[in-house]
Amino acid sequence: MCGITGWFSPTSNREDSRERLRRMISTIRHRGPDDEGTYFENHVAMGHVRLSIIDLESGRQPMHSHDGSLVISYNGEIYNYKEIRKDLVKRGHQFSTNSDTEVIMELYKAEGWEGFSRLRGMYAFSLWDCVNQTALLVRDPFGIKPLFVSSGADGTLVYGSEAKAILAFNKERCAETNLNSLHFVMNLRYLPGSMTMFHGIEQINPGEVFRWTPGRPYIKRNQLASRTYPDQNVLESFKESVDLHLTSDVEIGAYLSGGIDSASICALARKKSTKTLRSFTIKLGDDPSEATNAARSADILGLINIQEEIKPVSYTWLKDMIWHLEVPKINALQSSAIARLASRHVKVALSGLGADEYFYGYNAHKYMHLMSLVDRFMPNFVGKAVGNFGAHGLSVLSKMPWTESERGFRMLASQGDWAKCYGLLRNVWDCGKMRELVYGPRLKDIDLPNVFEYLEETVPKEKDPVVAMAMFESKNKLVNDLLWQEDRLSMAEGMEVRVPFVDGGLIYSLRNMSRMELMEGNKTKHYMRLMLKKVLVPEILNRPKSGFQIQSHDFFDKHLRVLAQEILSDERVKAEGLFNPLFVNQLLHLPPKKMYRWHFFMLFLMLLSHLWIDIYEKGEWITKIEKT
Repeated sequence: MCGITGWFSPTSNREDSRERLRRMISTIRHRGPDDEGTYFENHVAMGHVRLSIIDLESGRQPMHSHDGSLVISYNGEIYNYKEIRKDLVKRGHQFSTNSDTEVIMELYKAEGWEGFSRLRGMYAFSLWDCVNQTALLVRDPFGIKPLFVSSGADGTLVYGSEAKAILAFNKERCAETNLNSLHFVMNLRYLPGSMTMFHGIEQINPGEVFRWTPGRPYIKRNQLASRTYPDQNVLESFKESVDLHLTSDVEIGAYLSGGIDSASICALARKKSTKTLRSFTIKLGDDPSEATNAARSADILGLINIQEEIKPVSYTWLKDMIWHLEVPKINALQSSAIARLASRHVKVALSGLGADEYFYGYNAHKYMHLMSLVDRFMPNFVGKAVGNFGAHGLSVLSKMPWTESERGFRMLASQGDWAKCYGLLRNVWDCGKMRELVYGPRLKDIDLPNVFEYLEETVPKEKDPVVAMAMFESKNKLVNDLLWQEDRLSMAEGMEVRVPFVDGGLIYSLRNMSRMELMEGNKTKHYMRLMLKKVLVPEILNRPKSGFQIQSHDFFDKHLRVLAQEILSDERVKAEGLFNPLFVNQLLHLPPKKMYRWHFFMLFLMLLSHLWIDIYEKGEWITKIEKT
């Protein structure tokens, strides 16, 4: 795994170009502590940092094709590169290394950018075609690996594995905050689509190909075609995916919770491993038996299990986390903690991310299913009347708005409006009354987009609201929340995380299965549990859902309240102008009760938003890279 950055410019590189690229590389050096390389041509600059996983000796980058016609800077792993290489050799292509990087270039020669749809893995890369004077930026179809881009007024296209590399190109000490994006974070707790927290910087969407040529006034965007895979049952596809994800020239470990997602990966990986697989568990969660269950799973599966208590949350840890994430995120502490633990032992770890999205594993899927049953058996006007009456009554009686019970009544009132119902289920709160309560002048006095309207436009119009929810989240929450933080916080520790459930072959094998087959009634992961009877013993298989989760109210009270009181002082909140100081003060004095779950989400987001402002808007980020 690696980090890439650079630019394509219609004008020739200047005298300061090497220094500029050096500064950009320094922002992502943590992504590749093993090696570093650069490439310059008239219109092109490429920077690369490398974490060596495959072809340790000859995989240096940026890499030239053997005939010198192409140059590539690539971040990721292609799991079927040996298969593609064999096909290309038969067609007369020559190779000078054993790396997957060179396979991408030869595939481009043979089939153009359209051939990239054959790649099975996670990747983001820049490619310069010296002969045709064309540049490409490409991101994998599932968005596992990040790629950010910014287009200048002069036609220069700047890119990076992290947005801070683009800030370094522009020599901007103080970033311009995208307040629309902050508004989405405060509602969804992640950024959907191509949004970033930085004005003028966007993500390349999953499966997107940017094509750039000097002298042309626009960038051509294309989408990689969906590829087909051999027909095989879901379990065989899953086994194949795990097998492919074990491709490495260094030792691989695995994250292990007490649940079935990570246990199933560990069980299959253990069978393929020539040595005892090391697994990693953080002692933190809603379920106090989580670590005990993980240890028991490890014993049954024959794994080494390394456990660690989460360390006290410090100001320094939070700031470092936000520097890497580039967005305020409240569910990242556990990801950071387990990455820190695993990276002390291995360079690569497998994770169970993606199983909940593709096999219907969230409790939220249950609640949406129940809402669909209510819609089937209760007339809309009854649900709306009861929901509105209950929500209004609770808002009058409660000393704080938007308690868990009030949110439940609002969901009932949204019966049949599935985009709104989904938003409420995921704690979206956007309305004029709540903006007035939550926001300070910087956010209150501008024309912000409505998050519910955004969901109405983007959540698929499926008859089954549970299917619509799963489709939306596989392209948004999975990509821009879970995979985003998994990439950033593992690469912050110089470690690669792989996700066998987010695999084209496995997802292709699910294409003809209905939601009711995958989730029978209200039973989440129904089909997955049946499938894994051949992989896991009943003791593991029949455990209730668990994972690296925290109760926001309890955790905040124990670990973050004192920090929040220091950072969110009345004076500081007024000075920044993002949030209403009266509301912040109310939140700081709430008791740690589950009914205030949303309120503690908000308080944590406010705390992290102020840290983000310090780091990026006030320029602290530049100090960190100057030290490197």
